[in-house]
Amino acid sequence: MLKYKIVAVFLILISIVFAFNIALIAFEGFENLNKAKNKVEAYKSTPVDLLDPNMNSDFSSSSSSYKLQLIIPKINVKCKIRSDTVNAYDSVYHYTESVLPGQDGECGLLGHRTTYSGPFRQLGSLRSGDKVIIIDPILSEKYTYQVVSNGKDIRWDYKENPIQFEQRGEPRLLLVTCYPPGRKQAAWITHCKLVSTTPLN
Repeated sequence: MLKYKIVAVFLILISIVFAFNIALIAFEGFENLNKAKNKVEAYKSTPVDLLDPNMNSDFSSSSSSYKLQLIIPKINVKCKIRSDTVNAYDSVYHYTESVLPGQDGECGLLGHRTTYSGPFRQLGSLRSGDKVIIIDPILSEKYTYQVVSNGKDIRWDYKENPIQFEQRGEPRLLLVTCYPPGRKQAAWITHCKLVSTTPLN
């Protein structure tokens, strides 16, 4: 009889410990969800320096870099796409609050004009119909975009009204740089639309 009582007490203790662990995991998940919600709300309500994402470290993924590659044949651009910094040679920055290439909504890429090899130095010379290509070796996909507008979207008030990247609609690409070249008085945005997704050979 004593043996059964000991087993019953032991099972009750195990059940209590198990229930406590589940409650602790649920509480941590709830806390993480609240932190994420607060970050999103802060991003929506706080003026953001669109041309200096390093000022917004909460929204950058410093521990990872994408293996994606940006190619713009007309202006001889061939560089990496990073998610941790814009201040790197032969690289552009992917706004982590924007969608990934090929997805529905707006994918945003930021590049320097005059420093760090200036990948977007000739961005202003692109015309409607010019191709912009993103290579994704992980998914073995090639995304081909086409410029639809360039030089018509210059945001002088980008600090007070930061860009809000759409998360739905047709897949689009926004190439962002400073204006005038070498200064941060405005954000120059080149708009592109996705025209094809093809497998890499």
